[in-house]
Amino acid sequence: MIATENKAKLSMLDAEGKPIGAPIPVQFNPDKYSKSWNLTWQEIGQTLQWTKTAPGDFTLTVKFDTYEERKNVTRKTKKIREMLDPSAGRKPMGCLFQWGKVVFKGVVKSIKEDYTLCLRDGTPVRSELTLTLQPWPREQQIPQ
Repeated sequence: MIATENKAKLSMLDAEGKPIGAPIPVQFNPDKYSKSWNLTWQEIGQTLQWTKTAPGDFTLTVKFDTYEERKNVTRKTKKIREMLDPSAGRKPMGCLFQWGKVVFKGVVKSIKEDYTLCLRDGTPVRSELTLTLQPWPREQQIPQ
């Protein structure tokens, strides 16, 4: 059994970047995650000159499984989708992902759900939820 302090969790953030409500722990920690950086170049005459580097997107995939229960896995993933989706009636402004020393504060850019196992009747019982977060506006600077 994995200790709860090692479980990744997602928290909804308000407009000031402060957590709203209780964080939602993921069922399984991500196998991997990715970060990107955006470089800005300016054309000067016949050459290019680098002007800045800024943090880019943070992408992670978390897995959910209800196969043993034989219940629809979307009961678990719906909580995360609703928590992070402003159209669901809440007013989240951002998302905080925390997993041990890995912390990323951002705005949800996209949510994608892949159903990887279904029961014979088509009920999804295993899924992978991929979240892409863009950096929180105040987090745009790369520490020197």
